[in-house]
Amino acid sequence: MDRVIRVRRVRERLALAALGRVQSRQVAEAALLARVGSLLGGVAAGLMAADAASARARADAVLGRLADDVGQRLAVTREDQQRLAQGLARARAAVDAAVARRSGSGDEL
Repeated sequence: MDRVIRVRRVRERLALAALGRVQSRQVAEAALLARVGSLLGGVAAGLMAADAASARARADAVLGRLADDVGQRLAVTREDQQRLAQGLARARAAVDAAVARRSGSGDEL
């Protein structure tokens, strides 16, 4: 029974570490999305030459695609975070149940 508890605690720590990695990735992707958003902020055309305006439009299109990609990755990261949080909750419940069984069997002796 002690081995079962140790194994479950190891799994709990692994799940917690995985959740931490996902949260770090989520923060990094949110920062990247904010940076891309700031780059997309428009500039008044004014007297800009046609070729410069065309280059700006192409650059904005690339940044827009990048923003979409980062947004999709952030959504996947959030789904991973939810999945790992559920796994962590299951691991903690398994440890608690094993400890409860262990303490219950100790009372009977």
